[in-house]
Amino acid sequence: MHFKLVILFCALTAVLAYSYEPSELADAAIENADLAYYELQPELHRERRQLTAQGGGSPGKGFDINVDGRAPVWKSENGRHQIDATGGYSQHLGGPYGNSRPDFRGGAVYTFRF
Repeated sequence: MHFKLVILFCALTAVLAYSYEPSELADAAIENADLAYYELQPELHRERRQLTAQGGGSPGKGFDINVDGRAPVWKSENGRHQIDATGGYSQHLGGPYGNSRPDFRGGAVYTFRF
């Protein structure tokens, strides 16, 4: 059993040690293909919106719920400046102390791309 683990560890180390560096030509081909795809079908290029939902717990201790969202509000013409709106909700439900008050939050995120 110990010998099998050593062989597995050596194989995993060899795989992780191998560095894959794609050529500049391959990078340029991928980049040009992406640009051509969006130029042919501009309606498919959408702004990124994010929605994250999490939850967990146990019947004896209660459950936690968390929902967060982020959506773009404004973007400059050159694409270097962007403002996103954020919002969220979280609450603890059940357990020995009962339900907590709901927590609502909101904000804005400014991004500058160098």
